[in-house]
Formats: sequence, structure tokens, C-alpha cells
Amino acid sequence: MTTDADLLDAARAVAAEDEDRAGVAMLVALLDRTGTATTGTPDPADPADRALAAEVQHAWRVLRAADPDTTVQDALAALALITLRPGARGVGSVTPSPRPDGPGRASDTGDGGTGLAAWRPGDTGRPDAVAREAEAAVVVDAVLHGRHLRVVNWHNTPASHADDLRRELTWYADRFSPVTEADLHTALDTGRWADPRPGVVPAFFDGFASAAQVAVPLCEELGLVGWFYPPTEFLDAPAEQQRAFAAEHDLGVLEEDLPGDAPLAMTWDDLADLAGRHVVCGHSATHASSASVRTSADVDRQVHRPLARLTEVIGRRPAGWAWLGGTPFDPAAPGDAAVAASGVRLWTSNAAVQRLH
Repeated sequence: MTTDADLLDAARAVAAEDEDRAGVAMLVALLDRTGTATTGTPDPADPADRALAAEVQHAWRVLRAADPDTTVQDALAALALITLRPGARGVGSVTPSPRPDGPGRASDTGDGGTGLAAWRPGDTGRPDAVAREAEAAVVVDAVLHGRHLRVVNWHNTPASHADDLRRELTWYADRFSPVTEADLHTALDTGRWADPRPGVVPAFFDGFASAAQVAVPLCEELGLVGWFYPPTEFLDAPAEQQRAFAAEHDLGVLEEDLPGDAPLAMTWDDLADLAGRHVVCGHSATHASSASVRTSADVDRQVHRPLARLTEVIGRRPAGWAWLGGTPFDPAAPGDAAVAASGVRLWTSNAAVQRLH
């Protein structure tokens, strides 16, 4: 069992980490709202799943006691940092880089340190204690029954970081299997993966040109399937306006990207090309949060038009959806309900991948 001290150190490292410049590992639950899963779920007595569920429950208890603002995603991220990163259990080396200062980017513990709760968009409230306990119970139960997935989230992956990215992706490719959209649905249907190795999803958010130019070739060389989440209006913006768009919509731009007006966003042709071999998901038009989508005009701009454009370009409905902040599915939220009504099947949050249809 991971020690309390290790978990607290890992949680502080994750909270301080600059997610725009690092591959942030997550262990997430697999959930199904459809009620169509078969009885082929692995035996809940499976020793590995039982041990992992106990680790998740322990991590949640430790972090909840240390910082009342935490959610189960913070426990999952801390555990993943310890067990699912190059450098985990003494293999390789990853040192979290400091997160840049900014409103809402980290919580203040009051003693000059960094809080343990993950950043959330400024317009997105944190669930109350009862809701957080309920979410944690659902996640622990899913892990106990073998319904879990390893995900690593990247954002900007510039050529200057290509060696680090190759090292990280090679580490994952050596230990885990690629996951396609079909693989994920099969696992939800049967409770089993086709490959005996655990699956891993390298996810690339925000539609940066560097993802198409650097991450895609590396994934293909190493046999991994990337999952891509582009905000559509970023891809539509002229190159000379993309830096202003990124600054306005909380897209992480490296200092090396600031000079000049070379494109920051991938092109629609880039996206169409990679969609033949990888998985494309929706991520709103402007990198929006669910809470910011309130009116029918908001829903049209942030959900309907992005999904229509993505479908047109990739030739099929996007596989899944995620909002800024990775918030859980809320059927009462106008944007969430519109995504579900569109037929998008998978919902990605920071604690789970949930099948809607």
C-alpha cells in the first residue's frame, strides 16, 4: 500500500505541475449509462483489481483529510503519478515543472504551499462533500470490478520537447497496449480487453499544430493510438490571430511560440489525415467550460457547430467529448444534454470515461 506521505507528496507535485508542458497521467474509471454491458465483467475478487481499488480508496481518504477541496480525480492523479509515469517505482525520470501563477490555477493552503485540489475553470463550482463522496464510491467500485483505464493527457507538444515526448511515449508503448474507440466499447460491453496488456490512451488536447507535427508521428512509430480533442474555432482562426485566441481562451502557449505568427493550431487537413488512424473527439468551439454554456445560442456555438464541423471533416461522428476542466457529465446542464442528444457516445472527465449511448 502506498504510504500517506508518498500520496501527499504526489498530490502536491500534481497540483504544482504545469499541465500545458507535461504528460499528466490519470487512472480513470469506465462507466456505462446504457445498461447494455454483459455479465462478462471480471470477477471482483481479482487480486490486482482489488488491490488497485484499495489503493484508490486509501488515496481518496488521505487527500480528503488533507484538503477538503479535493475530489476523487485528485486521488487518481496522485496515484497515477506514483505508479503510471516514467519514473514510477524507480523507472525513468520525470520532474514536475512549476505551474505558472494565475487566478484559480492552484489553491492556497494558507501556509505558502500549494493546495491539493486540481484547477477548475473559474465559473465551475466544486461539488459538495456528499456529491464528491458519491463520485468516489462509484469510481472505487468500477476499479474493483476491473473497469478502469490509463490515460495520459498532453496539450502543447512542440519540437523542442520531442525527445522528452519520445521517451515518455516509448515507456508507455513498452508496457501498455493501444486503445481504439472499438476497443473501449468492447471493454464496456464485455468487461475484457482484447490485449492481455493494460490499455493506455495518450490524449492530446486543444488542437495544437505540434500535436499533428510531433505527437502523431511518434504515436504511429511506437504503435500507439492517440485521442485528439481540438477546439474548432482555434483551427478556424487565421495564423496571425491564433496567439490572441489562445490567450483569450486559456490555451497554454510556450514562450518559444510567442514570437512571429507561425500557425499554432493544426489545420483541418491535419485533423482529417490523423482521423484515419487515431480517435477524434469534441472539445467545444472555444475551449469552453460546461458551466459557461447557458443559452440556446451558447449550445449552438459550443456544441452543435463544432460537432457538425468535426463530422464533416473526419467523415463520422466524433467518438467522445470533453469540456475545459474535464467535468463529469451532468444531464441537467444545457451543453451536456446537447452533447448526449447529438449521439456522441463517450464522455471524458478527469475521473472517468462514461458511455452515454
